[in-house]
Amino acid sequence: MNPGARRIAGPACCDHPEDERYFSWVLLIFLLIFAGMAIPAEGASSIDFTANVTSGSPPLVVLFTDTSSLPVIGDSRRWDFGDGAIEFDPAGTISHTYLQEGIFTVRLDRTDSEGYHSLIKYDFIAVTGPTPTPTSTTPVTTSPTTSPVTTVTTIIPTTTPVTTTPTTVPTTQPTVQIPAEFFGQATSSGLPVPAGARITARIGSRNAGEVVVVSPGTYGGAGPFDPRLKVYATNDEIAAGPVLITFWLNEASQAAQTAYFQSGTSQNLALTFAGPTPTPTSTSPVTTTPTTSPVTTATTVIPTTTLTTAPTTSPQTTVTTVPTTGPTTLPTTSPTVTPTAVPGLTLTFEPGWNHVAIPRYLAPGSDSGSIFSSIDTSGRPIWRYNSTSQLYERVYPSTHLNATDSIWIYSGSHATLPLSFSGTQGLVERNLYSGWNGFGILNLTEVPARDALFPVYSSWKYSYGFDPVAQRYEVSIVKGGTGIHNDSRTLIPGRGYWLFMEENITYRAFIPDS
Repeated sequence: MNPGARRIAGPACCDHPEDERYFSWVLLIFLLIFAGMAIPAEGASSIDFTANVTSGSPPLVVLFTDTSSLPVIGDSRRWDFGDGAIEFDPAGTISHTYLQEGIFTVRLDRTDSEGYHSLIKYDFIAVTGPTPTPTSTTPVTTSPTTSPVTTVTTIIPTTTPVTTTPTTVPTTQPTVQIPAEFFGQATSSGLPVPAGARITARIGSRNAGEVVVVSPGTYGGAGPFDPRLKVYATNDEIAAGPVLITFWLNEASQAAQTAYFQSGTSQNLALTFAGPTPTPTSTSPVTTTPTTSPVTTATTVIPTTTLTTAPTTSPQTTVTTVPTTGPTTLPTTSPTVTPTAVPGLTLTFEPGWNHVAIPRYLAPGSDSGSIFSSIDTSGRPIWRYNSTSQLYERVYPSTHLNATDSIWIYSGSHATLPLSFSGTQGLVERNLYSGWNGFGILNLTEVPARDALFPVYSSWKYSYGFDPVAQRYEVSIVKGGTGIHNDSRTLIPGRGYWLFMEENITYRAFIPDS
């Protein structure tokens, strides 16, 4: 012992230096406990996560972010969203859509350099019903309809799916919107509104949609292929709060009824107008087919250059860099497209929304929207996504269906639909645009995504499928991705997919004649 150093007196058993040190540590810990202090663990991590929104109406899209201080090991981050959905997320930022009302507890399990951790936030997400349509003090007479009327918000996404690809920065998504639709009786001073009259929907002073009366006293119709008054709201209007819609007859007489904008809904709303019985303002023939120039509310710049296999224009949608891990070589074989010896493929529909696709050229007479007439859509429209305008467009009985088209269709029950393929196939060409595209593969058997998308392998980034049974999006497939995002996962024939492209390109593939 050094001269002048004091030695702590201990019991007789502690005459050796190592016993002395042991006794000193025990004494120190004893004193700290009684002093109400805690020994901080050097380098201890914090575990937490946030959500960009914690309440709203269904479908409620919530972006969760893991804000813990230490990175996870591998793909060991597991989210339990409380509604039965569980996802594994290597990125730390993940989107989830709540389709039903309720109060949900969210749990995050993760493993980092300090071990396994679990954080539970009870009653974290509250999903409540949409704002009800304002009631009118004016009595409204609504005639019964033989077709079911949908007055609830659909579960077709109002925006294209939010990516869950392995990236630390949320990917910018294009703006896509489904309109609100209206139909029903229309009277003016107690008399039926005559054919040829125009009924306009306004949001503020802006005309947000219009329909021409075809049958006196009725605007639009309840059938899945009937024209309706389609109303589009802008992003700024939606962000500002509930969007009120007023209705006008020939832009002169306002209806006593109003409604709130709810994207994707189809409402039977009887309209009563004051004033004298109007006369049609136009003698031109009335068309009941959809306009060829849909109202565009998207903010994404539309590509204007001619598409080639090697586009010179830069992508209009900002995207993040795909991880460099995973497969580094391109597939060595072209997608295998085998001619079918059977009349065609059978599409399967589950109760709720279905995203189906057309895998071949269809036989003449069986190549339009009329093939879906046997599906009970419960009065809902059938949709096809237009990548150019970035809007959903109605599919009518006369709408021509092309190979690789993807279709959103609601079914009231489980159903099947056999397709009839044309005996003459040949070259399939499809323009794909920077951003989101609806797409279906040409194969008749399941194939890996990287093989099915080989003709555009240099340009696609990730793909989403939709599970019609669970009524939610599947985990994304990422070009060159690893783990659950691996591009060796298969795409299913007859299923529609969201396909994100980093540039404009033309998909080309050849199908032998049957």
